Amino acid sequence: MKHIITFFLLSAALGLALAAAGCGNATGPAATTTNQNANAPDAYAGHEGHDTTAAKFKAALTAAPADIQAGAETTLTFNVKDSAGKTVKDLSIVHEKPMHLLIVSADLAGFYHIHPEPQADGSYQVKHTFPNGGAYKLYADYTPAGAAQVVDIFDVKANGTERAAAPLTEDKTLTKTVDGLAVTMSPDKPVRAGDELMLNFQVNDAATGKPAADLQKYLGELAHFVIISQDLKQFIHAHPMSGGAQPADGMKHDDKGMKHDGMKMPMNGPAPTVSAHTTFPAAGLYKLWAQFQRGGKVIAVPFVLRVAEGSPQKAANDAPAPADAIKITVGKDGYSPSSINVKAGQSVKLAFYRPDADNCGGEVIFPKLKLTKKLPVGATTVVEIAPQESGELAFSCGMGMLRGKVVVE
Repeated sequence: MKHIITFFLLSAALGLALAAAGCGNATGPAATTTNQNANAPDAYAGHEGHDTTAAKFKAALTAAPADIQAGAETTLTFNVKDSAGKTVKDLSIVHEKPMHLLIVSADLAGFYHIHPEPQADGSYQVKHTFPNGGAYKLYADYTPAGAAQVVDIFDVKANGTERAAAPLTEDKTLTKTVDGLAVTMSPDKPVRAGDELMLNFQVNDAATGKPAADLQKYLGELAHFVIISQDLKQFIHAHPMSGGAQPADGMKHDDKGMKHDGMKMPMNGPAPTVSAHTTFPAAGLYKLWAQFQRGGKVIAVPFVLRVAEGSPQKAANDAPAPADAIKITVGKDGYSPSSINVKAGQSVKLAFYRPDADNCGGEVIFPKLKLTKKLPVGATTVVEIAPQESGELAFSCGMGMLRGKVVVE
C-alpha cells in the first residue's frame, strides 16, 4: 500500500503511508468511530489515531447537501483546526497534495482516492459522487506544517439503493490483471502481524508479458499503496521507498538501458518492481490497492491477503546511547528531536532509538552524505558525522515521510 527498478517504502506511511503507517499511519481501534456533531447535522467530527500529533489537530467534515444521495454529486469540505481551535490553513505538501482522501465502502468493494483542494477560507474541498446507498468510511490524510502525519476517520451514509455486499475472500493468486497491467505482489517474508516486511510489486504489460516500461509517475512516484483491514479498524497509507532505483537482479546495468523518469530501465529483463515497506498491526484479512498510472490513467490493482498471527514480541529495551551522543527517538510522531544544532567542523554522534515498529523508520537516510543506516526495533544505532560547512543536513526515513535536519552553524 519490491526486478528492473526497485523503490527502496507502506508508512504510512502505506504512512502503506502505510505512514505509512506503512509509513503510513496505522490507526488503532480507538480511531475507528466517528460521532456526528449534534450542533450541525451535516458536520462530522473526525477521530484521530493514537499518536500525540493527532491529539493536537482535528478535522471536521461538512457535506453539502447534508443529506447525501447516491448518484448525486456531494461537496465534501474539511476544516482542520489545532488544539486551540484555530484553523490550520497551510498543510504540508506530501506526495504532491496537501490532503489525501481515501473513501471505501463498508465491504471494501468500492475504493476512491481523491484530493481536497485548499479554499480561500482555509478549508479543503472536493466533490464526490457516491455510486450506491449505504455506509462508507472516509480517511482524511494530512500533515500540518512542522508536525507528523494525521489521519482523521469519518463514517458517512449515502441514501439510496444499496447493492449486495461483496464478500471479502483471500486471493489464491497474487498476480492480478487490471486495465492491461499484470501485477504480481511478492512479500519478502511470511506476512505476520507486527513484522516489518517489504511488499514487492512486479509490473508487466498484460498483452505482451514484457515489462511495463511506460509507467508514469503518480503523485510523484511510480506507485501508491493503500491498505485497510476487513473490519476497517486498521488503515495504512503507504508510499514507495525513496532513494535511488536499483535493478532487481542486483546487477549494474550500462547506459544502454532506456530512461524512465530519470531512472534507467534495461531494455530486457524482469518487470519493473516497486517496493513498499510496511507492518500489519493485527492479524486478519486486509485489502490492498496498488495504484499505477499509465497513459494518463490511474489504475488501481486490488489484492486481498490474510495476515497471520505474529510471533511473541520481546519488549524493546531502551538501549542507552553513548554519553557523548545526541539521542533521537524514532516513533509515530517522527524524530524527537527533529532538529539538531551542531558546529561546523566538529564530529557529532547521533544515536537513533526506535522503540517499536509502529512507524516507517526502519532506516534513516542522509541524502547529502549518501549515507543510509538500518534502524532495528529496540536498538540504538549510532550515526557519526562531521559536517564541514554551515547549512542544513536533512535526514528522513526510507519513504521520506519522517523528516529531520541537522543545522550546522
